[in-house]
Amino acid sequence: MFIVPAYLPPISFFKEIVNLKSVYLCKLTNYQKQTYRNRCFIYSANGMQKLTIPVKHNYESKSYVKSEIYNELNWQKTHWKAIESAYSSSPFFEHYTDIFFPFYDNKFKLLFDFNYEMLLKILECIEIEIEIENVDKIGSFSELNRLLDSKKKRKKYRKYNQVFDSKNGFITDLSIIDLIFNLGPETNKYLNSI
Repeated sequence: MFIVPAYLPPISFFKEIVNLKSVYLCKLTNYQKQTYRNRCFIYSANGMQKLTIPVKHNYESKSYVKSEIYNELNWQKTHWKAIESAYSSSPFFEHYTDIFFPFYDNKFKLLFDFNYEMLLKILECIEIEIEIENVDKIGSFSELNRLLDSKKKRKKYRKYNQVFDSKNGFITDLSIIDLIFNLGPETNKYLNSI
């Protein structure tokens, strides 16, 4: 399967790779707006909330690996406050804070690098051992686009306890951090059961 790193990808992204022994990571793709490359969805007190990493527009190159984060905006502080507000009362937030907070404290120049390092940490957190092989060509753009399309219909998955589900009901296929902060070490088991 071909992948590119995304920003705190949805549960459906990890459902696709949870049982694979290896994936192909292609760096030679274009940056596309309105995809999971720079956005994710979390569960806040008011329902589903979108977090978007601001990206500098590069009119010379559309390369994903050259896409720069627009760090002039204080997006990291805003995102961490939103994540903290949404998940601080979840069962496993404190357990994983030291893993995720550095991504919102240290500056990254390139979006691809930020997402790739975050992906490696997430795989470690949810105990998915998978070989990531770098490739120059991609086999199926339609498969990749399906994984990264933030506007696609959300997959319906089995309910698990979410912080605000008694107020707003269960919301399916959010960012993987929704699972991690709510299920902790059971995240991998959940991914394998859906």
